Amino acid sequence: MIKHKTTTIAAIGLITLSSMLTACSGGASSQADTRWQNATSAEAGGGMQQLVKDAQAEGTFNAMGLFDDWANYGGLLHAFSEKYHIKINNDQSTGASQDLINAIVNRKGQRNSLDYLDTGVSFAIAADKQGLLAKYTPQTINDIPQQNRAQDNSWINQYGGTMAIGCDTSQVAQCPTTMKDLLKPEYKGKVALTGNPGTAETALMAVFAAAMANGGSLDNIKPGIDFFHQLSKEGNFVPVQANQGTVETGATPIIVDWDYLLKPIQQDVEQTEHHRFDIVIPADGKVSSFYAASINADAPHPAVARLFYEFLFSDEGQNLLLKGYVTPVRLKAMIKNGAIDQQALAKLPGKGDISASQPTVQQSNEAASVIKQQWAKAVQ
Repeated sequence: MIKHKTTTIAAIGLITLSSMLTACSGGASSQADTRWQNATSAEAGGGMQQLVKDAQAEGTFNAMGLFDDWANYGGLLHAFSEKYHIKINNDQSTGASQDLINAIVNRKGQRNSLDYLDTGVSFAIAADKQGLLAKYTPQTINDIPQQNRAQDNSWINQYGGTMAIGCDTSQVAQCPTTMKDLLKPEYKGKVALTGNPGTAETALMAVFAAAMANGGSLDNIKPGIDFFHQLSKEGNFVPVQANQGTVETGATPIIVDWDYLLKPIQQDVEQTEHHRFDIVIPADGKVSSFYAASINADAPHPAVARLFYEFLFSDEGQNLLLKGYVTPVRLKAMIKNGAIDQQALAKLPGKGDISASQPTVQQSNEAASVIKQQWAKAVQ
């Protein structure tokens, strides 16, 4: 997965969201570190009260690629910081799943390593196989279906969405409504992805959508690779990492991206009078997917990492994600128990349900392997 900003402000190398906090920002005692480093639940570490106390003693949360307008992480991190008086160190130099994994490998044993990861599921599984992820069960686990988490809870889906086509109508006379439309000659030099599908979950799902539209399936991504090969050959595909900035400059008028990431772009673009940004779920290539939350097994702030997990999967945390136009994993349970934010729900793309085809972990892994072997040669 490559996360990208949908604002025009350049990514900042290191962002502190709560510099005015007076809480201690130093490391916790070795006793607290030991207590939580291997704790698989709040109860196993002494309870929520103890978790909060030890997290506040640690005082800092390290993350990477949690952009403010990606799933409303800006609002989520601010609320967590304010509620528990935790300083946020959020490296926004990259949002690619593989980069996050590389960071925890390269920074092992260092205080600047990551506490929490937001990655594609296939990347979380790969990291778990390397022993990089902690096993931890949040208190709301019973609301999360088994298919949305690892058997040992080393990763858990936190939110999801559906692949869509975004189109700037000021630069395109008639926007595409299907994946096949992207091959039309009027879209020459206009179509882009948000990253390389070999390292970015978003782009991988875009290739899945293309495969579904061209005789392929979740078990056969090859037609999707062939489709982008044709797009590249015809000159329609632009080999740049698309974001709101590239839309506004005219470099990438058409983006294949998650519906929830296109919504903030739409809101910003349509602030200009008589200007529109269309978002459509392609009729011939519907694909949905969830992302995976995980905790670094070598987290420098193990109590903070687990407290953030509890917050992320709480009613408050899930509603904050919902405000970012994503489908929170506990959506159905929260609707049932009356905890859902109805106003945010009404704005959710797809009417509050992820109903498109979703690749299984095995299908994603197999597709990622094929992509890594064939993409560079097919799309040059």
